[in-house]
Amino acid sequence: MSYAIIGFGRIGQALAKASARNGLEVSVATTRDPESFAADTAAIGPTILPKTLAEAIKADIVFLAVRFESHPDVAKALPRAC
Repeated sequence: MSYAIIGFGRIGQALAKASARNGLEVSVATTRDPESFAADTAAIGPTILPKTLAEAIKADIVFLAVRFESHPDVAKALPRAC
């Protein structure tokens, strides 16, 4: 089973920390380039992996952790096939 978190604000980071404490490998994505938050994911733990949105949505389970008004921005950033 693969997991991803879209959004890396307070809620996304809390989910990532909980996942890391439990040893789960989780992809994290935002509308930004993964390199821009790679240091923050590394600080949480080695099982938290920065990815692009296109990579993250391939996970079996995806947690959407963005503000309600940001949903359209996330949808626009996804590939058309989704």
